[in-house]
Amino acid sequence: MGDHYVPKYYLRGFTSKIDGMIWTYEKGGTNKFQSDVKNTGHETNYYSPEVERYLANKIEDPANKVIEKIRGKREVTEQDKEILATYMVVMLKRVPRSRIMMKEMAPRVAQQQREEWDQIISDSIDKHPDKTDLLKKRRAEIRNNLEKYSKNPPKDFWLSLIPPERSPNVINALYQMTWHFLMCDDPVFLTCDNPVYYFPWMGIGRPESEVTFPISSHIVLWATWRKDIKKGYSPIDKQALREINCESACNNDPPFGIIGIEN
Repeated sequence: MGDHYVPKYYLRGFTSKIDGMIWTYEKGGTNKFQSDVKNTGHETNYYSPEVERYLANKIEDPANKVIEKIRGKREVTEQDKEILATYMVVMLKRVPRSRIMMKEMAPRVAQQQREEWDQIISDSIDKHPDKTDLLKKRRAEIRNNLEKYSKNPPKDFWLSLIPPERSPNVINALYQMTWHFLMCDDPVFLTCDNPVYYFPWMGIGRPESEVTFPISSHIVLWATWRKDIKKGYSPIDKQALREINCESACNNDPPFGIIGIEN
């Protein structure tokens, strides 16, 4: 069994009540199959053992109690919001999409770093011409290391970005939004390998920004900056449900699947 990038407790909210199994649908294809939660949303050696323990004890355990309250349609406190906001932001950073985005950004980040270091070393050469050879050697070493990084970002760097203290502003913004929970019976909400959805080009800080996060097959969190939305729970219409499920279907990357239950 590998490391779960989508937590097992979370996935259990999308299993069948009959047999406890979860349906996985292949994105872009027709293949679908039932699986046990322990074999879903995981990858061997995905984290280090230290990160796996940290996520389980510090992030997942507190949030599981909040998720249980929401699945029971109970009131969410301000402390609950902070715990779940932290869980959601960490979820954004622990999933496969995060690693893909880091690799896509690596060449641009490396180029920026190279330009900054080139300028620093050039300034140093002007101030210390007697150390020109040594500084040029250091510049060559930095360029070589950045070139390696741009082609293959180290896993440890990605892991270092996961802890919530690396994203306090995002957590605070999500916490400040109005949270409302939308409910359905049939059809049901889907989830995926990247369950927290927002428009990437917009982010979550604009007045028109929204975030959705399926809590179970029957409840989804809708976070918005709108002032006319009240806290609590309410039924969702079928058009809005289709839109949210479409977001889940589009918010992951092949070969990762869409996860849900089939009645």
